[in-house]
Amino acid sequence: MTNKEALQKLKDISNKLQTVDYSEIVFTIKSSIKKVPIPLAKLRQKTPVDRARINGGEKLFTKVDQLNYITDKSIIDNYMKEYGRANKPHQPMFYGAVESTLLGKQRATALYEISKLLQDRNSVNIPGELYTVSRWKNKEELMLAEIVFAKEAIKTNPDTKRAFNKQVELAKQLNLPDIDFYMDMLIFFSEEFAREKRTHHDYKISNAYTELILTHPDVQGISYPSVPTKFMGQNVVFSPQVIDNFFTIETLVTQRVHKNAGYVFVNNHKNCENPQNDPNNLVWVDVDPKHIASWEKIKQSLKIN
Repeated sequence: MTNKEALQKLKDISNKLQTVDYSEIVFTIKSSIKKVPIPLAKLRQKTPVDRARINGGEKLFTKVDQLNYITDKSIIDNYMKEYGRANKPHQPMFYGAVESTLLGKQRATALYEISKLLQDRNSVNIPGELYTVSRWKNKEELMLAEIVFAKEAIKTNPDTKRAFNKQVELAKQLNLPDIDFYMDMLIFFSEEFAREKRTHHDYKISNAYTELILTHPDVQGISYPSVPTKFMGQNVVFSPQVIDNFFTIETLVTQRVHKNAGYVFVNNHKNCENPQNDPNNLVWVDVDPKHIASWEKIKQSLKIN
């Protein structure tokens, strides 16, 4: 099978992922395509990376590990049974968000990634739902594979468009044979990363690409546009080993998300005093009242009379 035939096979497989074994996808890429292009970008030292978790009521988290990638073996074995966008079943990965031009602060993207309340435009929760946002920073510059060839992401997000133009220009300078084929492949893998989830099987191809490019010794993670934010936000994903070796926890806060259909208000709630000094015994304190919005302001923002 030629590499072009293999890519066409992957495109055909893309329409019936629920019936195709994951190992067949990886085998097709390794055995027939063989060379997988990796567009590279740098993550600056001390870049803020935000990660969010829903609290589930008013209970507060007590350890930093509860906000990191999943380490609890019983959860990994018994509950992580589905593919994520960049993780296989029973494979913990660290998903986070970085700053983007359209959404600004990365915590907005982090919240949208996990919040069913925010993802459903018509949902309503006036009293609000509590979330914990953790901020992490990389101790040194890291190399990422960036996923920037999806059509709608390029159209929507100026950050993605700039990165796409840069990668196209770099590819032209390399003057490689079969450059059109490799561009077609990058578009295909980017569209798989940009795929709306119907079932967890929809993530099999983005997983296969993730698995292969993270074997490259110079690549520490992946950057890709956020699907729940309609590509306005930007995500990153890292293996546990990269988080352990290169990242430190910086701050922890809790925030309450209030929603009335299309209107959203995110209010401050608590700050953590000691995420670095005592990560196994977190101490939470109330936010200064002047930084907490009044109920009247929340109602006004949510268009409630």
